[in-house]
Amino acid sequence: MNKQIKEKSFSENEIKISKSYGFDISESVIQTLVKNNLTYKEFDFIDINHPELIKYVSKINLDYCIFAGGGILKNQILNLSTKFIHLHPGIVPYYRGSTCFYYSILKDDNCGVSAYLMDENLDTGDLILQLNFPKPSHVYLDDIYDPHIRSETLIAIFRKELLLKKKFQKQDESNNFPFFIIHPVLKHIAILRCVK
Repeated sequence: MNKQIKEKSFSENEIKISKSYGFDISESVIQTLVKNNLTYKEFDFIDINHPELIKYVSKINLDYCIFAGGGILKNQILNLSTKFIHLHPGIVPYYRGSTCFYYSILKDDNCGVSAYLMDENLDTGDLILQLNFPKPSHVYLDDIYDPHIRSETLIAIFRKELLLKKKFQKQDESNNFPFFIIHPVLKHIAILRCVK
């Protein structure tokens, strides 16, 4: 097991709200994988560009892999035949960078997810699908709402068979200004907009 991942405890209200979205936040990733009889491999590092991971991905020879972490992929992993899909919590090119759904709540009063094939730059890969979502009516944006809207976008990709169709769209690169981790005061204002 990856020792760098710490288990988190959740309140009854968080668990109740997560279940209303169709998942149980108190269930670990491993529990979910085992419960659904899914094969998985764990590593004792978290670096997406780690040589051992590159070797493993090239050996298993997948068409696509979901990238759910942070960081930028380097050329050595990008040059593999496997394409990495990222589900970004923001409509690109307008919301690139970090904590974008908070900024979109402040500016647009909603949130969006952009699914794209990762490239060497920040949030600039070819688009697979973009979806907009209403802002939530609760305060659990990081732990419940964000993973929910990303997973709903991934489900839509599979239902529409977009990976089989391979009709990906180049991004408009006219807006290259990325957002950075949101200031705590702005984050608080965005959360307040969700619950009023």
